[in-house]
Order: sequence, then C-alpha cells, then structure tokens
Amino acid sequence: MIVITLVLYVILLLSLYHHGMDNNSVKKNIAVLRKRLGLTQQEMAEKLGISRNAYRRIESGETALVNDCLLRIASILDSTADELVLGYAPRENDGPTLNELRTRYLQESAEKERMYQEKINVLEETVRSHEKRIELLEDLVKTKEEIISMLKKEQQS
Repeated sequence: MIVITLVLYVILLLSLYHHGMDNNSVKKNIAVLRKRLGLTQQEMAEKLGISRNAYRRIESGETALVNDCLLRIASILDSTADELVLGYAPRENDGPTLNELRTRYLQESAEKERMYQEKINVLEETVRSHEKRIELLEDLVKTKEEIISMLKKEQQS
C-alpha cells in the first residue's frame, strides 16, 4: 500500500509539473466537483472514513493531498484521478492517464529492480571469488613463511 501511495504521489507530482499545476489546483478541482454534486465536506469525510477537519485540510491546502485518498475521492465524485489532477477529463488521445502512467512506472520500476538485482548477484559472486583468492594467497604466504623458517634453521645448523 505504501508503494502504491508513493507511486501515485510521484505520478501526481509529474503530472502537476507537466501541466504547470500545483496542489492547490487539484484541491480546487476536488472542491468544485464536490459542490457540483451537492456534497458537503462532512459527507465527503464520512465517505472517505476521515474526520471533517482532515477533509477540510485536504481541500483548503493546509495539508498535502492524501494520495491514497485520491482514487477514492475521484470515485465518490464520479470522476477520475486524471480529472482531479488536470482539471478536465482528458480525451482518449490526450496522452497517458494516471493509471497508464502508474502501470508504466510499476513496469519500469520492476525492470530496474530486476537489473539491479542481477548486478548485485554479480557483485556478490565477485566478492566470494575475491574472498577465495585471499584465502589461497594467505595459505601461500604461510607456506612461504614455513619454507623460509625451515631454510633459516637449516642454514644455522
């Protein structure tokens, strides 16, 4: 759930940046749609399962938009997350929707994670190889020290 919330937050920020909008625009869009449907802040809060004050802070901008509520808010307002973020319902050819961006982000993230895990595996194998090499070199040093010690004893006698 935390990962999805973070993903939605990143998507929201990217979308806001791309469209030159800020969180206040999103909050304004939420308030406009809520009022258009004739819902009070109290009714929205109840539908979201949060206090009226918490909902009021979302709409007034006193707190960061609670991203895990974005999809629920959109559903309650019979809207989409895209419409809340963009201020309009994008047409089919307007570009990727938030869900499409989220899906793409999750796919790219999974691919990067797989690539990084492969690199980690290679590095771990390299470390194991170097550790074995160090052991062999330490044994070689001990053997040479023993030979030197034996030669010194032989030379003294």
